[in-house]
Amino acid sequence: MRSRGTRALGVTFAGLLYALPVAAGDAAPGAPTDVEAAPAEEVVDETPDYDPWQPFNERTFAFNYRVLDRFVMKPLGKAWDWVLPDRVQRSLDNAFANLEMPRRFVNHLLQARPRAAGAEVGRFLVNTTVGVVGFIDVAERLGLHGRDADTGQTLGVWGIGSGPYLVLPFLPPLTVRDGIGQAVDSALDPVGYLFPVPLAVSLSMTGVRRVNGRSLQPAAFENVEETVIDLYSSVRNAYLQRRRGAVLEGRADSAASCRRPRSVAPLTSTP
Repeated sequence: MRSRGTRALGVTFAGLLYALPVAAGDAAPGAPTDVEAAPAEEVVDETPDYDPWQPFNERTFAFNYRVLDRFVMKPLGKAWDWVLPDRVQRSLDNAFANLEMPRRFVNHLLQARPRAAGAEVGRFLVNTTVGVVGFIDVAERLGLHGRDADTGQTLGVWGIGSGPYLVLPFLPPLTVRDGIGQAVDSALDPVGYLFPVPLAVSLSMTGVRRVNGRSLQPAAFENVEETVIDLYSSVRNAYLQRRRGAVLEGRADSAASCRRPRSVAPLTSTP
């Protein structure tokens, strides 16, 4: 079972080593070439979105939105909503989030955010015990607020650029950095260490969580095409802005911010 995590880490770091020199020669048009001379935060704010694979991404996005979401996820979400009350759906969402504690805890530590890591442990203990295995978010009611953290954010906090924007079938939007981060995060999934068939269980839980999440957002994409000129660009820009915000938040909260290198590694110049 642990070999699954080891293989994922090996493939991940091999991909990272491959991606760094390739992307270094494909800097985004208009991006500063002297990244060593500019602070990382300035590079974050000034460089444009990097989407060199836009034709492929647009076709994949159209499939995910017009086929997968419209004819699969949305009907499944409606059926799920008919079977389970909203309160049960939210409890399931809380339980799934509680299981992801190892990912958040490890990445808070890697980002040198000890207070956030401590709060994560406290939330897990409270919600797992008093909150009935995480179905009730008691910690939030007690004022113990959590912060999300993942490996893609951690790489950005330490100066690794985001790489090209990427849309893959059946998956939410990504960047190359976030894709690598998700591969590492999968090794922190406790399901892979608790069940004899970790891949099947993990895929089943992922499917249930996505359907449950779609049911909790029944109005997602409703009439959205009538309010935006370019849906693809709107989703891309919103995702990239959210990820930039997460990286900047991690840097601002990091105890090692004064020691962090001020240059950006050449995966790209955009986190």
